[in-house]
Amino acid sequence: MSTIKLLVTGSTPVTVTTQKVLVARLGDEQSSHLLTFVAGGRSIIVKQTAVRTGTVVVVVSGSPGLIDAELRKAVAKAMVIRSTGR
Repeated sequence: MSTIKLLVTGSTPVTVTTQKVLVARLGDEQSSHLLTFVAGGRSIIVKQTAVRTGTVVVVVSGSPGLIDAELRKAVAKAMVIRSTGR
């Protein structure tokens, strides 16, 4: 786990913590992280997952539950587009 502090527009500091998490074995390579953004006493968690299949890389970010539910569909769709050109 790593933590980065940064300053965004204005004067509100934002702390971003990253944590590597397991991802389904899809494609040739895969990587997934939970990003926790904390600012002004509020926090939000975003999951970012990348999957490489051959020369195609699919990167999705969003709600952890949504990413888990839709990742296979996103990778499959990218491969269909790659193979058909549409």
